[in-house]
Amino acid sequence: MKPNRLFTSMFLLVFVALGACSPAASLPDTSGTSIPGKSTQEVSSIPTVEIDALDFSYTAPETLNAGWVRVALINSGAEDHLVQFLRLNEGVTMDQFLEAFQQGEGPALALVNFEGGVGALAPGGSGQVIINLPAGNYVILCPIPSPDDQIPHVAKGMIMPLTVQPASGPLASEPAADLTVTLRDFEIDMPETMPAGLVTIQVTNEGPEPHEFNILQLEEGKTIDDFQQFMNAPDGPPPFSSVGGMNGLAGGSTGYLEYDFQPGTYVAICFIPSPNNEGSPHFTLGMIEQFTVASP
Repeated sequence: MKPNRLFTSMFLLVFVALGACSPAASLPDTSGTSIPGKSTQEVSSIPTVEIDALDFSYTAPETLNAGWVRVALINSGAEDHLVQFLRLNEGVTMDQFLEAFQQGEGPALALVNFEGGVGALAPGGSGQVIINLPAGNYVILCPIPSPDDQIPHVAKGMIMPLTVQPASGPLASEPAADLTVTLRDFEIDMPETMPAGLVTIQVTNEGPEPHEFNILQLEEGKTIDDFQQFMNAPDGPPPFSSVGGMNGLAGGSTGYLEYDFQPGTYVAICFIPSPNNEGSPHFTLGMIEQFTVASP
């Protein structure tokens, strides 16, 4: 891996291929609404934090309360954007993190913990996840490179510090899930078929490396083999579109993806590079699965 590839390498392969033309799924706002298997009271008890992604900055609160929080991302920019939450290790400052960032992925990754986030959204898209944020100092950032100059958005200023303070009142309960996905080194353990409609997916990383649960929807008639072929030798439009997911979680962490599935064929994938395998993206080590969503 070359220097200054931190986080960029997680998403560079797919988003350089997609550029700014891939649609992302819009996830409905479930705050205060009923989800199958859950009570309205339980869902509405989880606070919602709204983040607006612009070209190239965030509009977001500077302070959050610790505990379970629903992160709702809206992309108001002209390019694809996502939000990754990174908790700085105790005693690490923003300046130290930025200095390490310039040195390369190893020094920077040693200073942070992956806490999840909302996957990539096309312009005008929205999506949400529920993550459990410990108190501490954080940065949120977008590593997607712009299609015209290949410069990652974080290098253009799409990084913001925020503080998660200890909660002053009762903590929200962990949400219930409709199904479970488990991430390991290096596999994705998940159902081969997902139900159509709104589902809550528990995503757990049994690590120890950080992992993500990105979702790509394949074009009609395409398979995972077409995806692999395109990634090896891009030619023409990609046979898939980026439709969100759960961003990087540290080993031992759990988050929840709220997703409104439409019928079709999908690929679940982890793009995060492995420091123990010469920076190879995890999907090249086995973290890629095809699944289907049947009509209701």
